[in-house]
Amino acid sequence: MTNTFKDKVDFIVRTDGLLKDYIENVVVNKIKAEMPDDIFKKMTSNHIRAAFMLKNIEPCSLKEFATAMRLSKAAASAQVERMVKTGMVQRETNRDNRREVILTVSIPFEKHINHVHAEVTNWFMSITEQLGMETFEKWYEVMTTLNEVLNKRIKTEDMPY
Repeated sequence: MTNTFKDKVDFIVRTDGLLKDYIENVVVNKIKAEMPDDIFKKMTSNHIRAAFMLKNIEPCSLKEFATAMRLSKAAASAQVERMVKTGMVQRETNRDNRREVILTVSIPFEKHINHVHAEVTNWFMSITEQLGMETFEKWYEVMTTLNEVLNKRIKTEDMPY
């Protein structure tokens, strides 16, 4: 059976979704279960994903955050508002453009993001043995290029799809 280009893209999308779901539902829930009772335990996987995204692109405008999250500006604004109320996110007015709001992960919440990131990194390290280093290096090369393309699109386009 020959896999067409579209079949291959579909496989990548499904595999990426499986990976994302596994990390959110297994790895992050395990981390949350082991942490002391605080704001992090009450976060949804959507909040965690948003916090990771923001951490990767901060400081950023609401428009950039909305694009990265694939949300309308109104939906992103509502999500940011909830995250600001819980102390996860800080908003500041852009000094160069007073109509623009700049978003960052709050300093107290950053420790949680760093902890989750370290645990997810450890989980990925645990599967590299099964992948083999040659496959891992190829994956790293592809992900490096993909990261550059995606970050460029987030900064330059409203909705890149």
